Amino acid sequence: MDLLRLPVWERLSKKLRDRIEKPRYSGTFTAEGAQERGMRLALGRIGSSHEAIQICLYWLIDESDGIIADAKFQALGPTGLIVACDAACELALRKNYDQASRFSADVIEKHLHDQVPQEWSTYFNRVVEAIDQAVGQCSDIPFAAVYEATPIEEDLGSIPGGIPGWEEFPEEKKLVILDEVVDKQIRPYVELDAGGVKVLGIRDNGEVRISYEGSCTTCPSATGSTLSAIQKILRARVHPALTVVPEL
Repeated sequence: MDLLRLPVWERLSKKLRDRIEKPRYSGTFTAEGAQERGMRLALGRIGSSHEAIQICLYWLIDESDGIIADAKFQALGPTGLIVACDAACELALRKNYDQASRFSADVIEKHLHDQVPQEWSTYFNRVVEAIDQAVGQCSDIPFAAVYEATPIEEDLGSIPGGIPGWEEFPEEKKLVILDEVVDKQIRPYVELDAGGVKVLGIRDNGEVRISYEGSCTTCPSATGSTLSAIQKILRARVHPALTVVPEL
């Protein structure tokens, strides 16, 4: 059966259908309510009554550190737009607006950990436009140059025993696989903190050598929680015997 010929609804997972029927972050905030909570209200609006798409993002910003304390949205448009807005709000929580300014359509889509229809790509791009507007209303708020790193989204749906034949693969093939996993499941989240991760090599004992770039080179979590998350993901998605060693 050609899945692309099925109606969009029939191609969606139960998790995506639930998010459409019961969005987790649908709603609004008022300026008065934000003031009562000691927060700044930042709005990201795109679209108009003449367009088929309208979005309004509502962020409550802590003016002491630029952290997005709460997020909601209103949207008028196709179901894919609802999913994109809901995922963007969820991803923004507890990050500062500087981190949110690095959100891309790809990062928001990957946050869902699900296969979304290709035709939804335009909705994720429109949400990024709304985010850019909200970020622009926060530029005068200070944020810490060093802050808790963005938690890497750990997709730990493991492959029992690892990728079949992994031990017999030549080093070049292993590096291609490792870099693909890092690129899809690790690098986008590290980049939210202006950091980077590069796979340098793999030893016969399963030791994966990586290097950090950007802000990761001075971040304490580079040898703690971030390193642990990277190792867990590689063990789950590639092989359970892998260990990750950063070259600092």
